[in-house]
Amino acid sequence: MITGPLLRARCTREEVRPSLVDPTSERYLELAQALLDQVRLAVERELTRGEVAAAIEQNIVGNRVDHKLLRGLARVLSDRCTFDTRSPLPPTELRARLFAAGPVRRRPDPSGQTTAADVMAVLADELGCEPLDIERGMFADLKENQVVLSVDVPSAPWLLHRYNLALIQGLLLHAKQVTITIAAPEPKRLRQLFRHIKFQQLMYRIEPAGSGVTITLDGPASLFGLSTRYGMSLANFFPALPLQTGDWSMVAQLNYRRRNRPMNISHEHGLVSHLPDTGTWQSRQEQWFEEQFLKLDSDWQLEPGSEVLNLGGEAVVVPDFTFRNGSRVAHLEVVGVWRKAYLKKRLALLAKHGHPNLILAVNRKLLGDKGAAPKNLGAAVIPYSSAIAARKVLKLVEQVAIEG
Repeated sequence: MITGPLLRARCTREEVRPSLVDPTSERYLELAQALLDQVRLAVERELTRGEVAAAIEQNIVGNRVDHKLLRGLARVLSDRCTFDTRSPLPPTELRARLFAAGPVRRRPDPSGQTTAADVMAVLADELGCEPLDIERGMFADLKENQVVLSVDVPSAPWLLHRYNLALIQGLLLHAKQVTITIAAPEPKRLRQLFRHIKFQQLMYRIEPAGSGVTITLDGPASLFGLSTRYGMSLANFFPALPLQTGDWSMVAQLNYRRRNRPMNISHEHGLVSHLPDTGTWQSRQEQWFEEQFLKLDSDWQLEPGSEVLNLGGEAVVVPDFTFRNGSRVAHLEVVGVWRKAYLKKRLALLAKHGHPNLILAVNRKLLGDKGAAPKNLGAAVIPYSSAIAARKVLKLVEQVAIEG
């Protein structure tokens, strides 16, 4: 992810425009390939992180005017590298044994006093290694002294695409609110997106918008204090958005450089996600529930939610599970990390427009001190703490299922 002084964006009075690069540009491809070659060479030579950074600065960045871009690309490369601490002993133990020898001289002198090289040679002989290994291992736990083991970047175009995502992710750390509009979404793709929203534990609202949906996400700057952890979650979610196959757009309200301005991103920017196109993540509660439900060996077929349920044009529900038995159908939505205000609004809409075959599994923390389910909701509610009771869900499925 690109943050701080490496962020490249144009700020006009109207908006913030991230300075995306063209992944098909020969100039950018040459720069990306040069950086990638430099890091691959460092892997072969087992150079340290600090040595790689110095080589990039000397051989590639130099006095170029686009140094911010090159350092940003190098940062993305570094994030895709694995590093190792190389030392004959844990560095803290190694230093303790070396310093136990007491004061020594750096270089030999006529007095014949013990030098640092002498102490290292003695310890190297005890450990069965070379004195150079002792010298390198003394401070191997410092970040700049970690050795580069590998780099997981398949190609220069891949690096440029990842750079564009990382640039937007860095700007999203300044977001107050993010609004995503998806035109005519496929249910499977929408469910995939919500898997990522729930995995990152983001606070969201979803409403119908014509033939599509609008998803509103709270940003870190909307909280009482700028939450670094929540901001990282929002940024980590973003690469899931370009996985959408249809038209989509995102408006992020940013508090950037002491001014409030929007950032507009859409499918037209040609962003390519590095995430695997699976969408199979499940929470622990969902995994456990699915396992326990299948053990009941009922006549009901359990499958991932495949429909988008409209609540009178005011909101939509994306169920996590769908139950089928012949032509009868029921749905289950798992409500975990929400604000209580969101849940209150959702329950009011369900009472007004609720689908009779919808079941909500709601975390007790959201239901108040007593943790009891409200009545007359237009939906069946099952409170849960750490696990969703499969037998209770099956009983409700039998009661609320309707002809599909």
